[in-house]
Amino acid sequence: MKVVRTLLMEEDYGKRRHKHRRKQRPYVYILSLLLIVAWVLVIWHFSTQSYQQQTIQPWLHKWSEKVKIGYALPDVQFTYGELEYSLRQRPYGFVEFIFRKSAHLFVYAVLAVLIYGGLRYRKMRMFTCMASALVVVAVIASIDEYIQQFSPDRTSSIRDVGVDLLGGCGGIALYIGANVVFRRFRSPRRSSVKRK
Repeated sequence: MKVVRTLLMEEDYGKRRHKHRRKQRPYVYILSLLLIVAWVLVIWHFSTQSYQQQTIQPWLHKWSEKVKIGYALPDVQFTYGELEYSLRQRPYGFVEFIFRKSAHLFVYAVLAVLIYGGLRYRKMRMFTCMASALVVVAVIASIDEYIQQFSPDRTSSIRDVGVDLLGGCGGIALYIGANVVFRRFRSPRRSSVKRK
């Protein structure tokens, strides 16, 4: 009899928790939408800035004067679009290019994770969430590149949309990987609690 009572109490507690979660869901979903909109506005704000407002080369010049590098830089070079980048010949331009593309990867990884996480919270299928997040990333990145055409000394490129999509894919992959690791670390604790 005690076992039955305990099971009924646990079931009732579980139902109450489930109802409580259901009440919270609209607020969490609205919060995730607000975060996505805010992040998109941040992205578009940076798109409207001129090259002079965003360049990190003056900071790199000051930093290199303080930290004197006593060895020759390796001869790493590549072409991106119509421009050539060389670490030995134009080190500041090279580093700035790497910084800018890394920023693209990071910004769109965060956007993809916000969209993916918001949709997963709504209990949508994983593949649907991934596809939706990447479609939104592609659309926002395309608009971002279009806006950049009107910013002084900035260029827009379809290649950058590809970089942004790579960032989105990487962000979703990291998010899923972190969830898997978190659940694996959390599941042994649950099973040990149940055994006790």
